[in-house]
Amino acid sequence: MVRVGIIGVGGIARNVHIPQLKECADAEITAICDIDENALKKVGDDLGIDEKYRFKDYKDLIACTEVDAVEVCTPNYLHVKMAADAARAGKSINVEKPLSVSLADTKELTDAIKDTNVVNMMCMSYRFRPAVRFAKWIMENNLIGDIISINVEYLKSSAFMEGRRLDWRFVKEYAGTGVLGDLGVHLIDLATFLAGDLKKVSAQTKIVVKERKKLDSEEYAPVETDDYCSFIGEMKSGAVANFMITRCAIGNVNTIKFDVYATKGVISFNLNNPEVLGVCIGEVDVKANGLHTVDVPKEFFVKQEQTFIDLINGKECKYAPHVEDGVKLQGVLDAICKSAEEEKWVEL
Repeated sequence: MVRVGIIGVGGIARNVHIPQLKECADAEITAICDIDENALKKVGDDLGIDEKYRFKDYKDLIACTEVDAVEVCTPNYLHVKMAADAARAGKSINVEKPLSVSLADTKELTDAIKDTNVVNMMCMSYRFRPAVRFAKWIMENNLIGDIISINVEYLKSSAFMEGRRLDWRFVKEYAGTGVLGDLGVHLIDLATFLAGDLKKVSAQTKIVVKERKKLDSEEYAPVETDDYCSFIGEMKSGAVANFMITRCAIGNVNTIKFDVYATKGVISFNLNNPEVLGVCIGEVDVKANGLHTVDVPKEFFVKQEQTFIDLINGKECKYAPHVEDGVKLQGVLDAICKSAEEEKWVEL
């Protein structure tokens, strides 16, 4: 039984990590940590965790002898330090995205992993959607030919959420980027997971909602991170990738569209319906059926947290995202920011 400690019991932990870990027959949540006493109490009570394993200092959780693996679910600027400390303590680590606020900051963690060789994973959760795994299989088996272009959209309207205040996501020091690192990193990972590495990017970012009320007062302060980003990328394969990521698309709660056009076919998916894949493959489809949907076979259904536990138990998964993938993605985020700032193409 793998004993898991969770650092940060906010929304991502409560909505993703904890529910999935509870489904793992070979894992149990034995400790939690958060600086918010109310959150610590609520989650601790819900999970039935003993008071002595509810920590306010993450180092105490890492030092706990009842913890084998650590999940880092905190604001972006804390990921590297916390994960590196856990790795140096010999704990397996699962780190939320994005890995950090800049590529330069990731070295401490990569050095710690190199020194300890601990099991590590990045929470690139969309890799675990059934439609994505099925699409990967189709592309690996060359059923749609060489990729010509990829078109990606992630549309939300949360920038206009009534009463939303200036939390850490809107502060550059803590978040690094805005919608780009929060949502866009998922789509960049999907594009590179399916089609290989990016070669260069040309980007534009924008802050639409320019100020918000502070968390602790009625005073307004400037928003420092993007809530809109669009960019074009050239893949090393020569394929072209078009991305649009925004929190400012009224009418969209959480719309994710991903289309891959290739020389022998098309695959298309909307991650709001992750068990269905749009396909146009082979002569019959191209000439008669056109783009149509198919149900994803059950063999492509996997879960993020079970994969992490499987890795700890020695069961390798070739599609599991590791910290090295997070480092590569951080490099792409940095390049996109540089391109937007300098208004030019940036090589990776």
